[in-house]
Amino acid sequence: MRVVALLSVLPLLICGCTRDSARNAIPPAAVAEVHDWVRDPTVVPSEQHSPPLRLLSLAPNATEICCALGLRDQLLARTRFCDYPPEIRNLPEVGDLAEINPETLVALRPDLVLVSGASRPITDKLVRLGLRFESLPDRNLEDVFAAVERVGRLTGRPLTAAKLCDELKRELDQMAAKCAAVPRQRVLILLAPLSSPPAPPFAAGPGSFYDDLLRRAGQANALAEEGRAFGPLALEAILRIDPDVIIELQPDGSDRPDGDADALRAWSRLGNLKAVANRRVHVLTGRQHYIPGPRVVQIFAELCRILGGEAHE
Repeated sequence: MRVVALLSVLPLLICGCTRDSARNAIPPAAVAEVHDWVRDPTVVPSEQHSPPLRLLSLAPNATEICCALGLRDQLLARTRFCDYPPEIRNLPEVGDLAEINPETLVALRPDLVLVSGASRPITDKLVRLGLRFESLPDRNLEDVFAAVERVGRLTGRPLTAAKLCDELKRELDQMAAKCAAVPRQRVLILLAPLSSPPAPPFAAGPGSFYDDLLRRAGQANALAEEGRAFGPLALEAILRIDPDVIIELQPDGSDRPDGDADALRAWSRLGNLKAVANRRVHVLTGRQHYIPGPRVVQIFAELCRILGGEAHE
């Protein structure tokens, strides 16, 4: 399964701090200072008048990449998971990532269809329809930059794409420098809140872009030895691994209306965990945290804020 498809659909299917961390807190202002390239793109002047294309994006990360390259006006439609920037919601929907209407795709007459990863059901359908498409890599952090550069080449904006990648890397480096003094911790990132009763949650392991972000922050993925980028994690394995920090992702606030406090109560029922004892269980809310695209710096900034202690109660 494609990473973006997994991260987009999964939330729909799975429905106080230590002295050291407080001393090295990352201020919330650092998150706010991150530039939003998706809403406010910078196009290299020589590429501003490149021939327009009729673009169709079938994944949120591809949609956000197009917008960050100044191509928002060339997008024809969106999936129901493509909801950022807010203006994109004015475009007609073509379904979701699993159920795309073939007749709708053909009627749109796209010059280029952008898909994420290597989903055979979707790409086979595009081949049968005779539509030109491009699959964008979406698993790790380097894939984000590769996807940006590929879309730039295909749309006549290679210089804009190169500049965007340089800016994203610069911002990541700046944020990493602010995290440098934070003590190294073993962090478990889960793609949805722990259910009730507890069931094996989906986790981000080595090879995922979350793993890359943790290493950039000088932290350790608690699943470094588990082998899979994404997949379910047995409850017994969590007790055995005993992470220092647990971070749950949720697309909205419905599962954890009280945020960290709700998460801490849920995990306290599982067993004796270091993260629970030290009140290092946290929640990141928002669909943007699932998308390996130009807003990856915002994801990194939020992780650094939590790991630095500012988010702890």
